[in-house]
Amino acid sequence: MKDDFLTSQKVADALSKMRVKACTLEELEFTKQEMDELISATGNIKYNASNKTYYITQYNEKNYEIISFASKDTITEKWLELSDIYFGSTFCDMDTLKYVLDLAKEAGYTNVHISGDLCAGHPKYKKQDLYLTAKTAQEQADVAIEVLSQYPEFKYYCINGERDVSFEKNGSINPIVLVQRGLAEKGVEFHHINEFVANLVIHGVVKKMQHGTGKLAYTKSYKIEKEMWQQFENVTDNVRIENRNYNIRFVQFGHYHVNSLQILGGIIITSTAGMVFDDKGVLNENTTYPTAKFSEATFKRGKVIKFVTENVVSPKKVIM
Repeated sequence: MKDDFLTSQKVADALSKMRVKACTLEELEFTKQEMDELISATGNIKYNASNKTYYITQYNEKNYEIISFASKDTITEKWLELSDIYFGSTFCDMDTLKYVLDLAKEAGYTNVHISGDLCAGHPKYKKQDLYLTAKTAQEQADVAIEVLSQYPEFKYYCINGERDVSFEKNGSINPIVLVQRGLAEKGVEFHHINEFVANLVIHGVVKKMQHGTGKLAYTKSYKIEKEMWQQFENVTDNVRIENRNYNIRFVQFGHYHVNSLQILGGIIITSTAGMVFDDKGVLNENTTYPTAKFSEATFKRGKVIKFVTENVVSPKKVIM
């Protein structure tokens, strides 16, 4: 990959078009040289010779997505962080979720990062039958589709959580697969990354999305503080993609239902309390209140030169 190349609005517009559908060279209004340069630099744009169209391959075999390249210009990116929504359960705080999505829409956000447990899980899994409002994978997916389709301006990126894959363990389909299909039919861009860990490349740096320890785990068995330090101590500080190194600068956890922010060795590690109340279903001093994070970062030449994040909490107390 090249370090520097086309960074004009023309390229940004072309990439936006190609995320929606395959485009011909004429539609993109590129010269052949510009197109070759773009393909060389991004590494994930392919050409269909029979149809004479260019298209983006969103993910390679390691679940990376090249959202953008290292820019020589100063670029600001904003994203909403969510986790542990539990669609299809009594613990899902739908009011706060819609409140957060409305705020993000009003603020002009376009990306939503969901770090696992989108749905509530299989009814045979950890006595979940006691608090499920939707019990099959399709029923839980339908709840998610109904809500998320109301916000078609967002691009959603979602990794697996143990509740999502609990359906797979019981011989059913992962509901996130059904969410992706349902939203695609409605023209909403939703990317299911079928792993517990994924790497997104944002303007030349990696944001790692991770649910728990990156494998099946339970909240009571692990402490997020410990996992954060392990993430920092074990990381090699870079990920190699398509023969180019990208520095890891963000890690987003789900699973732990803890609102947290730490900056360790230049790596910004975040976690939200999710969109659920605690499993006791009561409000007291130990109750986990739903939270999300609005994050904004400024990048230049593959470096983060500014980062701010804001917590958004439930606007009202909900008695269950």
